[in-house]
Parts: sequence; structure tokens; C-alpha cells
Amino acid sequence: MDAFLTEFWSDFSRPENFVGHFAYVLLIISMMMRNMNWLRFFAIMAGSISAVFYYTIGDFVSMFWESMFTLVNLGQFVALQVENRRGKFSEEEAMFIETCLSGVERAYARRLMKLGAWTEVQDGVLLFEQNTCPSHLMFIVSGNASVRRDGKIIGNVKRGDFLGEMSYLTGKMATATVVTTEQTRYLAFERKALQEHLEKNTEVRHALEASFNRNLVSKLVSTNEQSVGGVEA
Repeated sequence: MDAFLTEFWSDFSRPENFVGHFAYVLLIISMMMRNMNWLRFFAIMAGSISAVFYYTIGDFVSMFWESMFTLVNLGQFVALQVENRRGKFSEEEAMFIETCLSGVERAYARRLMKLGAWTEVQDGVLLFEQNTCPSHLMFIVSGNASVRRDGKIIGNVKRGDFLGEMSYLTGKMATATVVTTEQTRYLAFERKALQEHLEKNTEVRHALEASFNRNLVSKLVSTNEQSVGGVEA
């Protein structure tokens, strides 16, 4: 065992291997990045340095694959920048992004919103019913709705609030009925489609779940303990 460790350290500490070590450190750092721009940046740097390293030692097969790795990440990076600059967001879209997807690349925010449906309803429309499983997650962009448990009003939801986040996270039934009290506009995401999308986009999922938590805290602050369960419908 001692002989193995001695030989390993001898190989590991050779000055000519330091460039390769640095490339792998950059690759590890890239895997730690939640922001896709930084992930691609460090991956491109790691691949480029590795390709040069393998070229200098005459390992042209490894150099080829490291070059392919670098080119793929570079292509994805460029595509991401192009998509980030494509078109402008509406005032409602910008409000949703600022509230729910702070720090997420515009391209990924746009892809998420394509899953949603902008809907406007009048006063007195039933959005959720107590003891049923909501089919959609909703984000209120304007208007107001009352939250009722067993026929008693226990709270309300307004601009910037989610509806159905607890049911979405837990898979349980809604604990309250929600009815609009004025003309209301919201962005609705079909539950299954949203879950499938977030499974493939962890950066968006982390940002959205963080906004769920902030919204739940806001609801808790604005209601008494008896009405907490209803507000989390």
C-alpha cells in the first residue's frame, strides 16, 4: 500500500501534470455552478486546457475528444446568449420573472413561461375547490380572490401570490376553496407538464421553489394561525 501511495504521489506531483490537474479542477467547478452561463464558461475553459495538454504530450485521441467537448459547450453557450437576447418580455412576464425566477437565465425563464397559459376571469369564478386536487399551479398577476374553508372566509390572495403551491409540492388535496372577488388575471401551469419540465431544469426548479417559500412566509405573516392551512390551498 505504501509503495502504491508513493508511486501515485510521485506521478501526481510531476510538474508536467499540473496543467491537467488545473483542467480537472475547472471541470469540477463547472459542475458546481447553478448558473448555466458560468457552467458553460468553466466547462469550455477546462476542455480547452485539456485539449492543449493532450496535444503537448502527443495524445491526439484524447485531444480530439476534449476538443469536441469544448466545441459542444461553446455552441450551447452561444445558443444560450442568442436566445437570451431574442425579443422582449411583456410587463406581466417581467413581473413573473422578477418575482419567481430571479437570477435565472432569460432563455430558461422564457421556456418555462411557454408552458403557462395567461387567463383572465371575472368576479365570482371558482379557481380551487376544497378537498380536490388542483390540476394547475397559478400565479396571480392582477386581481384578488378569497380563500374559504368550510364556507368561512379565512384569507385572500392577490397580485404576486401563488395558488396551489402546497398541493403541487405535497401532492395533497387543496385545504380550501378559492373564489375570485374581482376581475383576476393569472398565469396557469398544468401540474404534470410543470413537474416534467422542472425535473429537467434544476436551476429553474430551485428558483421557483425558493419563490414558493417566500410566498408562503408572506401568507403566514398576513394571516392568523387559524387561517394558515387555508391560505396554503
